[in-house]
Amino acid sequence: MQRHDVIVIGGGLNGLTAAACLARAGADVLLLERNAGFGVAAGYDVAPGFRMPRYSLGTSTLPARLVADLELTRHGLRLLRVDGGVSLLAGGAYQASYRDGIVHRRELARVSPKDADAWTRYRRDMLAAAARLRPLLSRRMSDPSKRSIANIRRLLGAADAFASIGATELHELTRLWTLSAADFLSDYFVSEEVKSHLAAAVLSGATFGPFAPGSARLLLQPFMEETGAASAGAPAAVLALGGPEAVAAAFVAAIVAHGGTVRTEAEVTDIILRRDEARGVSLANGEEIYARAILSDLDLKRTFLTLFPWKELPSGLVKRVGRFRLRGVTAKINIALDAAPLFPDVPEGCPALLGVTRLAGSLDEMDRALDDWRDRMPPRAPLIEALVPSLVDRSLAPEGKHVMSVCVHGVPEILHDGPWTGARRDELAELAVKRIAERSPGFRDRILALDTLVPPDIEAEVGLTSGDFAQGEETLDQMFFNRPFASLSGHETPIRNFYLCSASGHPGSLAPGGAGADAAKLVAEALGKRGIYVPA
Repeated sequence: MQRHDVIVIGGGLNGLTAAACLARAGADVLLLERNAGFGVAAGYDVAPGFRMPRYSLGTSTLPARLVADLELTRHGLRLLRVDGGVSLLAGGAYQASYRDGIVHRRELARVSPKDADAWTRYRRDMLAAAARLRPLLSRRMSDPSKRSIANIRRLLGAADAFASIGATELHELTRLWTLSAADFLSDYFVSEEVKSHLAAAVLSGATFGPFAPGSARLLLQPFMEETGAASAGAPAAVLALGGPEAVAAAFVAAIVAHGGTVRTEAEVTDIILRRDEARGVSLANGEEIYARAILSDLDLKRTFLTLFPWKELPSGLVKRVGRFRLRGVTAKINIALDAAPLFPDVPEGCPALLGVTRLAGSLDEMDRALDDWRDRMPPRAPLIEALVPSLVDRSLAPEGKHVMSVCVHGVPEILHDGPWTGARRDELAELAVKRIAERSPGFRDRILALDTLVPPDIEAEVGLTSGDFAQGEETLDQMFFNRPFASLSGHETPIRNFYLCSASGHPGSLAPGGAGADAAKLVAEALGKRGIYVPA
């Protein structure tokens, strides 16, 4: 009979983080991933010799401290910081982001001298808000209704953290979590082009538009890992050499280096229960493996509605899990090119083109694109993001050729008049190609191969319910101690020895890997292990 200290189900970022942290703490860890690759980090060849991320855009969101503490660079990870990208706007206009503060302000002044002056104040305020939010994200959330000494201590700690925030800073945080992105940006900038550019960089994958109350908090995301003075430029885009699968490979190497085990193509179908206690897992091949603790990196619904017999779950849990909102909004298009795309509206050699190129439109157009999504209509003018990682990583494509990773946002999981078919996927791909070709002459003729994945494809292949990359809509009613809901916000579940470590739990995507690290700390304490990584 095979036994381990810990089993981690799922090899997404949080599952890999949890396994690496626990292995480092001295636990005997087994990570089980159902696919040959690791979650959205999986890569594949869209055509022979054209390697790219199958599901994700390809930019990295790894916190710097996680990389350092798990020594991922020692295990082969190489990260490259590039300028923050370009938005292609209406009428041939464009707006670029640069890491260098002088260059970035000069770029803003090209459109609006007032906005160039406003940038330093905007960056200063976002850095301050991010610094105040980080400690709250690293705290384990608790159900305020629970009465225990440990829970009361955690609640008092959270209260102390809030109390330490000055009145002015608390006011700014409140504005970020209540205002729309459009209103918040209008407090700093006057140019619609600048506001569209900044909004487009954070609305990708969101289920609400720039005029939705609370959308301002998305503007914080690029600054959560940002360092430096207010005089600097825009946050960088971070690329991993070798793509996202190189990130997963570094995690696997770190897990194995500390004595852990990683198995792919090992699908968990059931949790073995004994008297309301998780004892082990059953695999699709009939194998049973036992452990003292089990962590799930699957989303909330897939965790409880597919791994357990519903009748064995506590009363009311299935209903609460069913109410948790998971909503797919993004399609992925993978393209092999026989030459690099050209964008004549942008100056030749513009370094910002090494980052993400966005076809954004105005704030109104971005908002209308979400109206199509809410009406379950095929998108007519969606926000499109394109990345050509082979411009900086030549290992991804043959000499002189390239790969383009494209995300189309505002794509409903289910259409109002029927399912996604091959013809409808082709129509979506044609829309994206047409939009890109309008700004990149000759683009269509450069395409060698193309592959389109809509939310149902992503759910079927990766196991993300509804194709939701965030593993749960990130509105305020599903954040902090309400993520996924109050009685399940601290990673512990009603099933003894069974924990939720996925982004369906706190802190969601606000701190990538944070749920895995915090759940690992909780399990390490229960197992009497030490040396655990604690997120900043």
